[in-house]
Amino acid sequence: MTLLKIPYGISNYRTIALEGYAYVDKTRYIRILEDYPSPFVILLRPRRFGKSLFASLLNYYYDIAEKDNFPALFLHTDIGQNPTPGRNSYYVLNFNFSGIASESEGELYESFRRKTRNALNLFIERYNISIEISNSGSAADQLSEFFNLVSTRLDGQLFIIIDEYDHFANELLSFNFNIFQNTIGRNGFIRKWYEVLKEATATIVSRIFITGVSPVTLDSLTSGFNISDNISRSPLMNTIMGFSREEIHSLLLQTIPGDIDYNMVEITLQEYYDGYLFCETEEKRLFNSDMVLYYIKQYQIFQTPPKSLLDTNIASDYGKLGNLLRIKDPDQNISVLKEIVTTGFVSANITDIFSMDLPFSKDDFKSLLFYLGLLSIRESLPGAVSLQIPNYVIRGLYYDFFLDLIAKEAPFRVEPDRIRDAMYQIAYAGSCDELIVLIEELLHAFSNRDFIGFDEKYIKIAIFAYANMSSLYLVKSEYEVPGGYIDLALLKRDPWHPDYYALFELKYLKKGQSSDEEIEQAASQGIEQLKRYTSSPELSLIPNLKKWVLVFSSDRCVRKGEI
Repeated sequence: MTLLKIPYGISNYRTIALEGYAYVDKTRYIRILEDYPSPFVILLRPRRFGKSLFASLLNYYYDIAEKDNFPALFLHTDIGQNPTPGRNSYYVLNFNFSGIASESEGELYESFRRKTRNALNLFIERYNISIEISNSGSAADQLSEFFNLVSTRLDGQLFIIIDEYDHFANELLSFNFNIFQNTIGRNGFIRKWYEVLKEATATIVSRIFITGVSPVTLDSLTSGFNISDNISRSPLMNTIMGFSREEIHSLLLQTIPGDIDYNMVEITLQEYYDGYLFCETEEKRLFNSDMVLYYIKQYQIFQTPPKSLLDTNIASDYGKLGNLLRIKDPDQNISVLKEIVTTGFVSANITDIFSMDLPFSKDDFKSLLFYLGLLSIRESLPGAVSLQIPNYVIRGLYYDFFLDLIAKEAPFRVEPDRIRDAMYQIAYAGSCDELIVLIEELLHAFSNRDFIGFDEKYIKIAIFAYANMSSLYLVKSEYEVPGGYIDLALLKRDPWHPDYYALFELKYLKKGQSSDEEIEQAASQGIEQLKRYTSSPELSLIPNLKKWVLVFSSDRCVRKGEI
């Protein structure tokens, strides 16, 4: 069987359909959307989750100019076998608001105006319409002029597709709140643009589909565009983007050589990239599609996993947690972050529309993390939901960021070369002495503080972050085995094959609790725990498995035990 190519980074549906790429068929959602009561919808999903590809899919399906290409584009899809009445019956006008300059209010104004004008001119050229839009006036003025002119030239209705409606707004929210308020607020030029769009729905615009990441601009937008329906958390839309386990299995069969153990690849992908749920009444969890394609593409080419679990092209998207902490109340946001990294989950009422004229609550911050894909629904609670870190890769991002945060508070400098050397010492010499020194230096940076609330959780976070930076191991926190949970386990992660693996049981004694007797008691307790945990068949088969109990008091490791 000829293997299909991996559509990593490709958001043009035509390219995927015609040039030998694998496609996870989401076309059935066209039917669901067309039957949906509202013709004007907004769908929010985290970055790199397939929004632009779905917008492109809608474009080719509904575009009247693509009618003759329908068989080639859709023959082997669900919607191709049973098309809807709306197929190829609209003039499609596309806007993509990613990449808009937002360094200053003037730059944003001009960039937004330019994006609008370019989209209108592409439409005019595509459908060969003999009109010309004035180059003067605001983006709203140009859009209004376009609708007035085009309504007399077309014999059909418009389908408006707006991709990344909030991209620039999210950027502004985290680093320039004043510009955010001036441009997106109730009197800003963005709102006026949507007011013009709303007016056109009374005449020439029949359908609108808007994608974005978060609802941070919906309050201002809907005050002038109060006709849309936010379907992001609808049970009908839970699996519209991202990959299910069944879809992952089908994708692997189409793209990975037959001598590869599909089952092991699926298990690995589930560990790293699964865990997203967008509606609390649903059960099917989803994989981040971009991360999966990144991983599988490496596997297809080299028959081995990528060295880094996080695609560098999206690492920066998820690495903006520090900017988010500055929104409105940094101390409050940091307290939420601490709760997340120490427990792994939080409860919240998910905010549907943010109003930046109101106080920014803890629930607002948790909700923003949910929309960005940094938290996902764990389960439904009475009147709320429980949110959790969705998967291993996102947990690593939290721990890396939190380590950096507490290091800056101390202050303390994270030194990647020393971290690498410490992890190599574990991997190839079977010693954790250098790692202990690094942890002691981190603790010493807090030596003048009272250590209230400081316990082994923070040490565990630091070790997890250090080990994760090296990429040598799959790092498991609170690793469940018969008899309990191991604090930290450094286990096998392809393509690396270190000489030693490791388990850690961590104990922390506060000031006034570090007598010799208490130290020995803590060490003995840890040793007994490790003996009980490591009696499981699963761990007994791991070669060269180092098992350490580390007891810390104040800023020192006062006891290292090995079994």
